[in-house]
Amino acid sequence: MKIVIVGAGPGGSFCAYHLAKAGADVTLVDREAAAWEKPCGGGVPPKVRERFAEIDAYEGPRRPVLDGHFVSPKGEDVLLTSRQPMWVTSRRDFDGALRALAAQAGAKFVHAAVRRVRREGRGFVLQGASEIAADFLIGADGAKSIVRRDLLGPIPRNLLTMTVGYFVRAESPAAWTWFLPRPGYVWAFPRADHICLGGGSSDPTMNMWAEVERFRLAQFPQAPILKKWAAPIPFIRDPAFFRGPVVGEGFAAIGDAAGHVDALTGEGILYALWDGKLLAEALLAGAPARYEAEWRTAYGAELAKASELSRWFYDPPTIERVYAVARRSPTMRRFLMDIMTDQPSYLKTGGMLKRKLPAIGWELLKSVFRHGK
Repeated sequence: MKIVIVGAGPGGSFCAYHLAKAGADVTLVDREAAAWEKPCGGGVPPKVRERFAEIDAYEGPRRPVLDGHFVSPKGEDVLLTSRQPMWVTSRRDFDGALRALAAQAGAKFVHAAVRRVRREGRGFVLQGASEIAADFLIGADGAKSIVRRDLLGPIPRNLLTMTVGYFVRAESPAAWTWFLPRPGYVWAFPRADHICLGGGSSDPTMNMWAEVERFRLAQFPQAPILKKWAAPIPFIRDPAFFRGPVVGEGFAAIGDAAGHVDALTGEGILYALWDGKLLAEALLAGAPARYEAEWRTAYGAELAKASELSRWFYDPPTIERVYAVARRSPTMRRFLMDIMTDQPSYLKTGGMLKRKLPAIGWELLKSVFRHGK
């Protein structure tokens, strides 16, 4: 069986690696001849490294970051410190390492832009500058996936958001996130040799370029701009979306093409890698439909819960209330850092918070007595 994966990002390359090392005939197809500097924060949380030994072994350029500043719409700055560092990587280096891993395992690579997919018999033909045939087709080609568009239907436009920003020549020891007066935020993630400054919003009327530019001028006014970028990503704020299929007869979607992004944190690399491995295992077992059941069991409910929570969390008045508590309570700050970087189960966060409420309440009382307000 000839397996073709469209998209050589983390999910596609990791899937190709697992298939190729088991002896499968797999080809990666990508419009870019080499890995490139994608418009993405580039954060690799500890949870990713703990789950995948291949990622933990990554030795490319990265910036370990423990501290994160989270600033409310009214300017309340809460510093959160993680127990383990988040790696912030260049996507050119990180994705390139995964492409190399797949190639070393025996995966083939074709540099081509796929413009349309058509079914032919029991397989598929990918149309672009030339035609490529596939017995099983995998869409790992991002939020506006051609494979998904032609075989499943696109992700609805209201469940996508456009992220925009800059790569700037600057340094920072910490990551920064500024929440906006309307649902959305701007971030600055320090990489090995530059900062990725970007932003996104669920409000389609918001001028995100203006917001990001405002923060660039305020925070990095003298920093040279290396590149200006924009890209759509899934921002799934409807939990019902995850009841839809990502597998069909002879094909499947993974990563952003499947919509598998945490709507609360924006984390997508974890799920792209996880999707890729689960699908590879299902294909090698001769049961590709098993991938659908496996991802739902492993993290489908988590993605749906994150989608539900995001509608509450990104409400600006809610953020102000949460930050008012976090400023006074170390326990609340640790809880928030666990959510944002260590990523425990969202299905259990309600119980976790309830158990911490006595400590949070006591810390608030002490703060009132100490400061008088």
